[in-house]
Amino acid sequence: MAGRSEKNTLVMMSATLVSRLLGILKSRVISIFFGAGTVADAINFAYNIPNNFRKLFAEGSLSSSYLPVFSEFCNDDERTARLYRQLVSFLSIVFAVLFVFTLLCCEQIVLFLSDFDQDEAIHIAASLLPFFTIFLFFISLSILVSSVLQTRRRFLASSIAPIFYTLSILVCVPLFGERIGHYAMALGVLAGSLAQFAVTWIAFRRLGIRFHFDFTFSSPDFKAVMARWLPSSISSLVAIAAQSATLYLASSLSEGSVSAFSYAIIFYQAPYGIFFSSISGVYFPLLSSAHDEKERAMVLSKAIGYLYTFLLPSAIVLYALSRECVATLLQKGAFNLEDTLLTASVLRWYLVAMVPMSMEAMLQRYLYSRNMYYRSLAASLVISALDIGATIFLIAQGFGVESLPMASVISSCAGTAILFLFVEDFPWGGIARSMARTTLACIPAFAMCLSYIAWNPQRYAAGSTLLNLLYTVSAGLVFMACVVVMYLICHVDFISQLRRKRS
Repeated sequence: MAGRSEKNTLVMMSATLVSRLLGILKSRVISIFFGAGTVADAINFAYNIPNNFRKLFAEGSLSSSYLPVFSEFCNDDERTARLYRQLVSFLSIVFAVLFVFTLLCCEQIVLFLSDFDQDEAIHIAASLLPFFTIFLFFISLSILVSSVLQTRRRFLASSIAPIFYTLSILVCVPLFGERIGHYAMALGVLAGSLAQFAVTWIAFRRLGIRFHFDFTFSSPDFKAVMARWLPSSISSLVAIAAQSATLYLASSLSEGSVSAFSYAIIFYQAPYGIFFSSISGVYFPLLSSAHDEKERAMVLSKAIGYLYTFLLPSAIVLYALSRECVATLLQKGAFNLEDTLLTASVLRWYLVAMVPMSMEAMLQRYLYSRNMYYRSLAASLVISALDIGATIFLIAQGFGVESLPMASVISSCAGTAILFLFVEDFPWGGIARSMARTTLACIPAFAMCLSYIAWNPQRYAAGSTLLNLLYTVSAGLVFMACVVVMYLICHVDFISQLRRKRS
């Protein structure tokens, strides 16, 4: 039905927008309390270790393995309940082992994965690691429940659940930060992950599915998930290894590099998370349930076209206002102007990479929907090797922490080109026309942003003030209003589909 998927996407985008804005506010609170020095580097480093493993247990390989299986029998409650119980039981065993290992070897893990030369940083990171492992468990359960809901075309609960996660951190860090220091972050993360799972679980219970442990891992559906997960998990482990290598290289650079890297990721993932999570959340189940390759290619082209529609103007506007955004939200307390400039310089390169990174990730999901996990693995090996090699080379050339996002630009462009080789019956003419229309509509906003960059008013130097906030928001709204007007004039596909649904 024309417009139905677009409407579901819009619902997810709206909820995710709130979540991402709160996420940026969360970064502001953390930066005010912990700055961008040793303590902040340790917190961000420890958080990024289990957060990277989300690629393996949460939104990454495991969810990409079980979502197509759930889609095959989305109207069969009995099979859905059985597979759900088996997956929860499986995750419980895995995370029990992981938690004990992390608890016993936390300091050795930090020493192995980092190049910190301060004992304080090593101690803080090691003390937080077990708490963050529990966080990963509840997030993985939440993603499992959300995936089942998405196959039933229920998107609201999975969209709003991350809001409760962020709110918990926003409450715990200011409330307990003075008394328990960096452990306030651990408390917020634990409470938030539990809250996120609870929100999705309440919606899930309305399906009438009840939980009890089921360790009979011999069922055909569970075996089908594991058969998909094996090559997919290797791909995720490759990506995790690449990200860990990146973090290691960042920790070897000047003080504040890990924090600049982490804060820049948070900023670019605001638009990326809003649009990619929403579009992939709606279109990955459609890819998995497509009847033939022509239909699957059409779904893929629509998803890629919509990613380009939303991420291109987001990258342009945020690039122009990168310093203002970082300064307005973070530059206060222990976070100074030098930290702002470093974070903004890293952010700008990630914005350049944002569109190809989204296309690469969507193409990976296309391969998963076709059960082409080993081809995805081969591509991941090449892309990760290219990313690490480019990072090492650029650091050697003196680019510092900017080497990390610059390498992402190179590897994501190459990865997109490689993955397109596996796509069959792709409607190149249709996607070219759609992207050309979007590009044309973005030209006026692009020209405005270039003029603003050349003007360089340097208002960001004043830091986090109400006047700067109003100025940054106003400038952003002007740029985005130009985009919206041009999208209406040029009849960009997403808006046309919404209008068709309404009519």
